[in-house]
Parts: sequence; structure tokens; C-alpha cells
Amino acid sequence: MSNHLTQHRIAAALAAATQSEGELPWALLMTKPPTTYADVRSVIYRAEHPEDIYGRPYTDEPTRQAEASRARIVQDLARRDGYLAALSAAEHILSRTPVLPVDVDVRLAEWDAGPHLVINFHKDPSAVHAFAAHFGTEVTEQPHSNGDIRVETFGVAENGVRFEAYTLTDAPAVAE
Repeated sequence: MSNHLTQHRIAAALAAATQSEGELPWALLMTKPPTTYADVRSVIYRAEHPEDIYGRPYTDEPTRQAEASRARIVQDLARRDGYLAALSAAEHILSRTPVLPVDVDVRLAEWDAGPHLVINFHKDPSAVHAFAAHFGTEVTEQPHSNGDIRVETFGVAENGVRFEAYTLTDAPAVAE
């Protein structure tokens, strides 16, 4: 989850959002909004699977749905923060790298532990080595599923965003 989730930010997001009809108003909920990934997922799961709570619901349906909709808003705030952090890291990396990649992808799945940059240097292992040397990371070579070799390096940007830089190269020819 985001490092920037505060009760103030969550309250502002809730104030700007519209609540579904039939839910208990958020202001009447007795619990604070969840701010960790595990707590957000737990609240959403309980709303979607009320029968899994020891055979009977622990709260009424309007309360469960209100807690879940509030948790989804928190999750969206955290994911937005994750994307912005990843884009900031990409800007920082691209402004400092001695070699430019072919593409940079931002990956952030709902179940992921934060954003992840994937930096591709198309068929250019020397670029991966130069990138790794500049950022102080180690290069490894792994066999790839199609028989190629994956040359890769992993690291963490200054703002905590994980990155990987890689390329695929042809596997060496086998001598007969």
C-alpha cells in the first residue's frame, strides 16, 4: 500500500465519492478505514463472502457493503500513489541512465506488493551491463523458455520502486 495514505486523504476521497444506495453511511461506520493491503483485502473479502465468517455474518449487509466500498476507495488511492511513484522512478532512472531502453513498463497488480518497472533493452546485452554498472546492480543470465538467454538485473530506485532491466539474446549455437 501507499506510504501516503492518511486518514485526512482518505476522508477527502470519501467526501468526493458517492456512496451506493443501501449501504450504511460511511460517517456512521464504527471502524477506521483500512490502510494496509491485508486489511483492505480482508474487508472486501468479508463483504463478498459473508458466509465464510464462522458460518454467519459478523455484521449486517449494509455495514459490510459500506466497509467494502470504503476499502475499495482506499485501495484505489494506494494504487494511484503506486503508479505515480513508478512514473517518478522511471523519470529518475531515464534521466540518469547512460543507455536508453526500447521500452519501460509499469506493473502494478491489485495483489502486488507495490509498483514494479520493467525496462527492456531489445537484444542488447551490453546495454543491460552498462545500465547495471551505472546503478550498481549485478547482471545475471538465465535460460529463457524459448531457448534464448535472458540477461537481467534487478534493483530498487531511490523512492523504493523495484525495477528490472533485461534483454533476450540468442542462445549460443551448439557445436556438433
